[in-house]
Amino acid sequence: MSEPLEQNGAGLLSLPWEIREKIYAYYLAFDHDDFGDTVRPLHVYFEQGDYKKPLPPLMLTCKRVYRELHRPVHADAVLRVHSHGYGDRRIGFAVHGTLRFERLRRLYLLVAMEYPNWNRWLAIFGEVARRARDLTELVVDWEPRPGPPNPKVWEAKLTEKKHDEFFGVLAALKGLEVVRFHGEMPEGWRERFEKEIPARLVCYRFKWWRETGLE
Repeated sequence: MSEPLEQNGAGLLSLPWEIREKIYAYYLAFDHDDFGDTVRPLHVYFEQGDYKKPLPPLMLTCKRVYRELHRPVHADAVLRVHSHGYGDRRIGFAVHGTLRFERLRRLYLLVAMEYPNWNRWLAIFGEVARRARDLTELVVDWEPRPGPPNPKVWEAKLTEKKHDEFFGVLAALKGLEVVRFHGEMPEGWRERFEKEIPARLVCYRFKWWRETGLE
């Protein structure tokens, strides 16, 4: 690695840590180009080996910056579920560097669809949670609109079953400290969080993610 920043002590590394930390957080914020996208998430993210994206260029400028960025770079990932054309649901990760679930401390779950479509992504989320045992923070960005007020009996039972599975995944994350929920929370979820999930719940009415052109 080259060490231009350390050689003269000027620029970024001369700033107080509190300021550098804010700069790093802004610099590492995920963008649309950071996402992978596939209809075969089990194969791409679990079976074929390491899933990799380039490291942030700033991380490669000198050893000190590399050390300071190492943890935040590898501790965060975004799992996005979204529609791509009619009936085509895709799952993608946004990461910096190599995706290693055991290193994750914060996971963003972005459900960017009009309906939950649980069968498309819940098993993948469960597998991620099973491998990322040291997660301390989960950020949920929930776009699905509320369900119908009077669903059919079979629809209500299926929805309840999927809700149970989802909360079962959360309950198994023993190190989880906080859940940040963006969007309109499904009916009854707040009560379930309070009863079943020890982690602190923080709710936001606004979305965490902004699609291109809607910023």
